[in-house]
Amino acid sequence: MLPTATTHDHISRRAYEIFEARGRQHGHDLEDWLQAERELQNLRGKRRTLKSLDKHPYLAFCPYLPLRQVIEFAEWELGPFESFEDRWADPKFKSQSQKFLSKFVDNSGNQVEYPSLLCRRGRRIDGQLPSSQEIEALETAIAFGFIDENPRHAPGSQGFSVITTDNAEPLFWPIDVEAGQVVVTSGLMVRTLGGGYHIDDAELAIRPPLDLHMQLGFQTADPLCLEAIYKTVLSSLSAPGANPTADQIRTAIGWLAKAWRNTATVHWAERLVFLKTAFEAITGTHKTHVSGQRLRALFEAVPGTTPTDSDRLVWSPAEQAVHAWTYTQGGKQKTDQVTGLEHWFRSFGAARNMIIHQGVVPPLTYTNPSNQEYEGSYVFTAEYLLRAVVKVSLGQLGYPDLWRSTSWRAIKATMLQLEAQEQANQRPAAPKP
Repeated sequence: MLPTATTHDHISRRAYEIFEARGRQHGHDLEDWLQAERELQNLRGKRRTLKSLDKHPYLAFCPYLPLRQVIEFAEWELGPFESFEDRWADPKFKSQSQKFLSKFVDNSGNQVEYPSLLCRRGRRIDGQLPSSQEIEALETAIAFGFIDENPRHAPGSQGFSVITTDNAEPLFWPIDVEAGQVVVTSGLMVRTLGGGYHIDDAELAIRPPLDLHMQLGFQTADPLCLEAIYKTVLSSLSAPGANPTADQIRTAIGWLAKAWRNTATVHWAERLVFLKTAFEAITGTHKTHVSGQRLRALFEAVPGTTPTDSDRLVWSPAEQAVHAWTYTQGGKQKTDQVTGLEHWFRSFGAARNMIIHQGVVPPLTYTNPSNQEYEGSYVFTAEYLLRAVVKVSLGQLGYPDLWRSTSWRAIKATMLQLEAQEQANQRPAAPKP
């Protein structure tokens, strides 16, 4: 029970606020007092509930990300529930978690069959909540890692197996093991506490986001990519400003993830703005022409590229400054000769500026027969190019071949191993004593 004096003062102030909101109508004194009393009791109950959350184990999972096998990266493992059968620290926690996950349904009301668990590598699943920095690093890494498995969009292509940010979002829910309940807070501008969900309730069904796309088949991601993003983002959060490249990558992926939300409430023009902002973050400038120059320099510094690498990079080392870009500066018309990448990027930036500065949505498609590699939807070209830029940028942080395919990296590793073995065989044997 609350201390009497404090309770009386709080209720009195709240009752007067209700009286004011009612338009200062008299004759409702008791009604206003009782309403104020109920509101304060509910508030304290929610605070007690929030305080008690730390006492319960947290389940870390991705309900809408079906995986066939466990993926290991950094100090984490992500995989199907059944792969962790013998890893639970508490049988009750395992049992309640399994029942809880069975309550997740798709937009048709059917049970989600293959939710994925997230836990620390090689450790028991004890429900310890990761730090806030670890959570953000995990969210960023998993979003980018799985989105990066999407092929480049082509007109008429089907999206049956395409991953969106919604699919790759990890959730962290406290499980009241003894009471068989879950309590969750949601929202940011307006925080909402949802509590008292009984896991054994036959009517309980946890529905997905309205526009969630349930992809067909099992998904996968490059473990090295997940590790690179996770460690980069974690280092950025742990020491902001210490490594500008890490900070830029973290920020850029955040905007990319927003662009990959499947909700229809985010329109194409807004996604274009998100992606242009991401490029500004990763190049460190809002000036479109400077940003384009920095992207060109970034790609040109990558060793060993060939024109066929445009399948993965969009950019090609065969690009030359043969495209004319005409603009007005100081009342005078000027023309620059730029590469295909720079020409596309300037056009992309001009579209963004029309949206933001003029309130006009221009055609959101780039058409230039002499620059075919960049033709098509600004949004889909931008997101695919941005993914390449992120991976190439990670080369500065110790991942020089991340942009290449996993098979290419495997062949390289095998060749290096064979070379090392051959060199070892050629060394003269040590003389016998």
